[in-house]
Amino acid sequence: MYESDIGTTTARPPWSPVELGLLAGRELTPVRRTSLHWRHEEAGATMQWAGPWKRPYAYGERPEDEVRAVHESLGVIDVSTLGKLFVEGPGAVELLERLYPNRFGDMKPGRIRYGVLTSDGGRIMDDGTVARLADDLYYVTTTSTGADAVTAWFEWWNEVWGYEAQIVNVTGALAAVNLAGPRSREALGRLVEDPDDVSADDFRYLDAKDLVVAGVPTLALRIGFVGELGYELHFPSPAGEHLWDALVAEGARPFGLEPQRVLRLEKGHVIVGQDTDSESNLYSSGMHWLPKLDKDDFVGKFALEHFAQRDDKERLVAFTMEEDVLPPEGAQVVVEGYPAGRVTSARRSEAVGKVIGLAWVLADRSEPGTRFEIRVDRLLRGARVTTGAFFDPAGERMRS
Repeated sequence: MYESDIGTTTARPPWSPVELGLLAGRELTPVRRTSLHWRHEEAGATMQWAGPWKRPYAYGERPEDEVRAVHESLGVIDVSTLGKLFVEGPGAVELLERLYPNRFGDMKPGRIRYGVLTSDGGRIMDDGTVARLADDLYYVTTTSTGADAVTAWFEWWNEVWGYEAQIVNVTGALAAVNLAGPRSREALGRLVEDPDDVSADDFRYLDAKDLVVAGVPTLALRIGFVGELGYELHFPSPAGEHLWDALVAEGARPFGLEPQRVLRLEKGHVIVGQDTDSESNLYSSGMHWLPKLDKDDFVGKFALEHFAQRDDKERLVAFTMEEDVLPPEGAQVVVEGYPAGRVTSARRSEAVGKVIGLAWVLADRSEPGTRFEIRVDRLLRGARVTTGAFFDPAGERMRS
C-alpha cells in the first residue's frame, strides 16, 4: 500500500508539525544550595554537582594546599548536605535496633556510633552516624544523597512494625560544618562560653554535646571523617554565614570536596555509592566487624548470615601504586592478562608519599602484599594490597 492510496490526514491546529521538545520548553534542572553557598562563591570556590546539590570542588587551583592546611593547622568544610533526622519516642530504640545491623540500644546519651543501613537482601544502602541525645531521642545523619530515601525507609518500616516513634527530616533546617585540624580544639575553645567544654577530657572522641558557638546553639559531634581532630557542628541554617565567618576569622581555611576525598581516602574510609554498588555487602566491603548477628532480628539479617558463611567472590581492598601513576576511578584491575576487578577511588597523597586507592579484586588476591595490575592509558601498572589506614593507622590524631 502506498501513501497515495491512504491520503493525508485532516489538518488541525497547529497547522505545521512542532517538535515535542519545543512544546516542553526549556530544560530546567532543580538545584539545592546550602545556606553557605554564596560564601563559597565569594571565596572563589569552583562549584560542582554533588547529587542534587551544588558544592565546592576546591577554593583554588591546588587542592593539595587545602589538604595540607587540615593536616598541619585548621580547615573547615560545609557538610550541610548531610541528611539529618531526629528519631524520638518510646519506640525509637527498638526501631533503630531493627533497622541497623549493629547496636544502638546499649549507647549512653551523649555518645555517637557509626551505622550502615542494609536492604532486605543484606546489601549496603547508606551509612552515617547515630548520636543518642537522650533515652528516647536519637540524631541520625545520612549520606548527602540519601536523606529522602532513608526517611522513607524509616517511615515505612515504622508503619510495618508499629513502633511508637516519630521521624523528622531536618536536613534543610540545619546547616553543618566540619572543623578539623590540630588547631581545631584551640579555635573552638575561643568561640564557646567555657573553653573547658571542649577539652580532651570533657569532650572525648565520639561524644555528642550541646554547645553555644559564636552565640549560636549548636549540636557538636566529635567525629573525624577526614582523619584529624575534628568537630562536626550542626546548627540552624539561618546562622550559617555568621558561624562560618567566625570560624574563618579564627584561621580556619575552607576546603572543598576534592581535598576531603584525599583526606578520607588516607584513612581508608568508604564512600557508599562510590566504593560500593548495589551488590556490595558488609563482609565483602571489609566491614565484617559491624553486623551483630546475635541480635534477635534486623533488616537483612537472613542474608548477612549467609554472606558470613560463604566465600566472597571479590573484596574491597586498599592499595598503593608501585609507580607515581594515578589510575582513573573505574580503571580495570588485571590479573594474568584477564579483567579481575576495578578501581573505585584513587588519589595522590602528599602525606603518604604515594598514590593510594581502593579497588575490588578477586578474593584470592585480597591478602596484604599481594600484587595485581591496573590498566592505565593502555599500559599495565603494578599495585599492592595494603591493610588498615594509609595515614595515622592507629587513629591517634583524630582521638587526640
